[in-house]
Amino acid sequence: MAVTRPFTLWTQPNHPVRRWNPPPPIAVSSEDSPLNPGPPPSKENIGVAAVMNRMPESMDKHVTTIFAEFSLWGKTAVVTGGNRGLGLEMALAYVEAGAHVYVIDLPLEPSDDFKKVAEHAQLLNRHLEYISADATNEEEMNEAMRFIPKHSDTGSLDICVAAAGIMQAHPALEYPIDEFRKVLDVNITGVFITVQAAARVMHAQPNVSGSIILIASMSGTVVNRDQNWVAYNTSKAGVLQLGRNLAAEFGPKDIRVNSISPGYIRTKLVADQLDGDPGMMGRWSDANPLGRIGRPHELRGVAVWLASNASSFCNGADVIVSGGHTIW
Repeated sequence: MAVTRPFTLWTQPNHPVRRWNPPPPIAVSSEDSPLNPGPPPSKENIGVAAVMNRMPESMDKHVTTIFAEFSLWGKTAVVTGGNRGLGLEMALAYVEAGAHVYVIDLPLEPSDDFKKVAEHAQLLNRHLEYISADATNEEEMNEAMRFIPKHSDTGSLDICVAAAGIMQAHPALEYPIDEFRKVLDVNITGVFITVQAAARVMHAQPNVSGSIILIASMSGTVVNRDQNWVAYNTSKAGVLQLGRNLAAEFGPKDIRVNSISPGYIRTKLVADQLDGDPGMMGRWSDANPLGRIGRPHELRGVAVWLASNASSFCNGADVIVSGGHTIW
């Protein structure tokens, strides 16, 4: 059984950052290990340019590069809030795309879901690590981000997904101010602390580049009908503007910042709420042209695209994944 091994990453011992130690890896033969698309192609060896640069007599050596452009081989990614839910779904996608992945979340011990996914990563001969840290604590996040490239197989930090967030529901007239502040602190300040810490590491690397992805919400663009989510919706609108500003500042250094705005997605937490209110499931499903809510795996594609070289000219964008909820 996996145990939690504490280690202090910064000078305040009362707030140790802890890294979960996975069980010993299971030996997998090269024949049984899944193939990865390999390293992404060079910028000069993609698409039409790649065809034009080859002589006709070498046509038999042509390869299809489109899938390799989505490869994260040789990259290290960090996902906050990845202990379960959408964050864990994206972390697994990055593992499958070839990255060395670190998850940062608040619990000292990772969830059973995480442990099962981490064991699956071992069968792929890949790495999924867990670090316990508070996304709203500047010292912890800076020390954790500095630790990652020192520990990673790649010696770098290339991708950061800020997915940690909380949700509350209160009527505006009765909203406790301390609770309102808590939502903004986690969902906006925590996101900024995460991105700032990751970007500092990216800026200090010899070859400065990176992809930072903020997990916003369609609730930052529209108001959720019949839901008293004023603090949450306000925080996600702030995340969208935060992403645009950071994209403008970091873009000249080849660090791209984009956001993903999920719609209604059936995570385990949402499923508990929906199962207790069948009428809500119908209302949410009818609110978009597809007539259903989303599944967690339906964020995998856009998350890998934004992290990879396939989206190399995408900066300052918000990708809404809502089944079309916001078009009405």
